[in-house]
Amino acid sequence: MLTKIRERAANSSLRPEFVCGEAKFRSIAEAIACAIFISQGEQLNYVNHAAETMTGYAREELLSMNFWDLVRPDCRELVLKREGARHGSARQYEVKILTKNGDERWLDISTEMIEFDGVLASLHSAVDLTERKLAEEKVQLLAVTDPLTGLGNYHRLVEALDAEAKRTERTGRPFAVLLLDLDQLKKINDRYGHLIGSRALCRVADVLRVFCRSIDTAARYGGDEFAVILPETTAAAARLVALRIRSLLATDSLEPPLSASVGVAVYPQDGETIGALLRTADRELYGMKPV
Repeated sequence: MLTKIRERAANSSLRPEFVCGEAKFRSIAEAIACAIFISQGEQLNYVNHAAETMTGYAREELLSMNFWDLVRPDCRELVLKREGARHGSARQYEVKILTKNGDERWLDISTEMIEFDGVLASLHSAVDLTERKLAEEKVQLLAVTDPLTGLGNYHRLVEALDAEAKRTERTGRPFAVLLLDLDQLKKINDRYGHLIGSRALCRVADVLRVFCRSIDTAARYGGDEFAVILPETTAAAARLVALRIRSLLATDSLEPPLSASVGVAVYPQDGETIGALLRTADRELYGMKPV
């Protein structure tokens, strides 16, 4: 049904019967699940029931608004920039809107020029993509998340290291990497069982979350190894963070008691490549391991 509306809208200048079929158009538009917004100039001139449901606004409220009032400003600017580089009457794009209660929803918008009530107008038809977008975001998150600890996984670590190296090349400001290894994990598994060993890894992850700033990245590097990327951090500041992490683990009252060895490396002085940087931190880490 939506396809028929779009086809008729696209051919409206060649098909006069579209102009005189407004009643039929309104009947169809009210019956479909796709949201329809028609604007003439700056004002919305018509919306269907699906538009009310999708936005949370009553029809009277929508008719007092501009269509772009619904679109988040960052998405609005992006669409307008794309529109400036495109030609032709039919346009399609994805935008994020804010509903009346403040929720965000992703919409797939198709915009075409039509004649409506004998006047040139813009027809915006919208399909709700929110559930699909949330599912895609969940899949993307799972792809870079360690399932046990909830921290980033090795793939996320590599992405973050690459991004920080490029940032340092632009700004000249260093970043630090901590490699942390949970001591005696095998003994914990042998004595208490693998469930307690897994919980011990999660306890380490919780400590790292406490010390991570919003700009830091904590990841599970391997079986019992973790990494923390500290942007714009000197070696001295990174060693202080490492000391605090070890102290917090040592004072944890849960059983079994935990300890960790931590190696520090700073880019680029401790390694001009990511591999060299991690090897430097790894050597320092194993120099701290208990015998």
